[in-house]
Amino acid sequence: MRHRCARLLTGVLATAGVLLATGLGPARAGAVHRDGPISAAFPDIEVPTGGTAVDPLGPNLWSTAGPVKLTEAKVSYHLSGAAGVRLTPGEDGGGECVAPSPNRVVCSDPRELSFEGETIEQYLPVVVTAAKSAKPGDTGTVTITFSAKGLTPITGVSKVDVIGDGRENLPITGPTAASLGGIGLLLLGAGVGSVLATRRRARFHS
Repeated sequence: MRHRCARLLTGVLATAGVLLATGLGPARAGAVHRDGPISAAFPDIEVPTGGTAVDPLGPNLWSTAGPVKLTEAKVSYHLSGAAGVRLTPGEDGGGECVAPSPNRVVCSDPRELSFEGETIEQYLPVVVTAAKSAKPGDTGTVTITFSAKGLTPITGVSKVDVIGDGRENLPITGPTAASLGGIGLLLLGAGVGSVLATRRRARFHS
């Protein structure tokens, strides 16, 4: 009975931690692809009129078959819908990107991509911006394709929602945010720390 209660408490703590740690950010869950040696998630995103999305947009990648090394990795983006929204290459992605149009970006990575268990978040990302003429409530989609040598291309769709100018949608900051974030992280650590015994790593090799 004692072990059962401990497992229940661990699950509650982990769930509460995830909700608190992720509930403050603008990114939301999107499509997830689980098939083959690499899995990918394609998060949704919000962009304010006349501004830039808080986070860059990019796929989250992880290995489902143990350590994996990939070369000639590429990520392509194609935006449709949501008039006034555009895509531009991210500055910190570490890849080489070209933008044939405001609706398309193609990025390639000259490095060897090595998975050792850790999820790579926002891989070769793009920046999403919206003109002042963009209408709050409009929704667009970004078709994202990840490919690499010897790997079947993985395609998913992220949703882009246009919101107000950002003042009513600003993330919580200050002591309240720090307290909530700290509580969430403590709960997450308590729930997950008891079942995770290995450190996950992902590496790039030039």
